[in-house]
Amino acid sequence: MLTKLNTCVIACLIFSYPLYLWSTYIDKTILKGSAFEFIIGSSKSEVYENLPLALSKLKGESDKVFIQVKSNEELAGYLASSPDFNVWVNPYFHPIGYAQFASKDEWDFYINASFTNVLKLKFCEGRLCEIYRHRQYFELP
Repeated sequence: MLTKLNTCVIACLIFSYPLYLWSTYIDKTILKGSAFEFIIGSSKSEVYENLPLALSKLKGESDKVFIQVKSNEELAGYLASSPDFNVWVNPYFHPIGYAQFASKDEWDFYINASFTNVLKLKFCEGRLCEIYRHRQYFELP
């Protein structure tokens, strides 16, 4: 009797795991309206001011949000990397950093420095025009 119960429990776990992965998978592109605390049509400064709140709702309590920064000759020593190397940085979104973000039309954020948990914000003519969210708790070969 105990063997049948154990077999049943193991079978249920094996078959429910793919269901869990499917139900937690996100791959969305938003072009109208709002999502994840961002509103399409917002200015870069409005989005930047909203980043700490919005990203805190996307990540877990102990998770961190990272961006990729390209090292250069000047920064290589500080970042302990080679020039032209991409380095993960945990930003704090201080007002002084806005100029670096404002100069770009795509902002990419990686939760726990993972390519499988990403938020990308795209700007057209200085306004938020696309929100892309991807999350998967598994890696494909």
